[in-house]
Amino acid sequence: MAKKVQEMLDDANQRVPKIEINDAIELINDENTVFLDVRSNDAVRDSGIVKGAVHAERGLIEFFADQGHSLHKTELHPEKKIVLYCGAGGQAALAGATLLDMGYENVHNMGSFQSWKDAGGETEDI
Repeated sequence: MAKKVQEMLDDANQRVPKIEINDAIELINDENTVFLDVRSNDAVRDSGIVKGAVHAERGLIEFFADQGHSLHKTELHPEKKIVLYCGAGGQAALAGATLLDMGYENVHNMGSFQSWKDAGGETEDI
């Protein structure tokens, strides 16, 4: 039976733990943590990203996360803590579930970029 998007989101949100913004902010300088922005190129260009974050559009996450693929983002390693975010949290949850399926184990959903900014988290332009 086909799944509806809400079922997919519910499943992803159950599998990918949330991390509070203030806890995420404390990880900004942790060399074993990678912040991963899964928003569109346009969204990132318009608003910036978390300082030091890796940008990997959700639609290509499998290619960027696969260490054997030519599009692999070298910053992504299954042994690192991955903190995902997007515009509201849904895309981050879905991308996090994909990373779990690919063998990444320490994956967290921070939710929205705006929440990060509202909490005073550092940002940068791309």
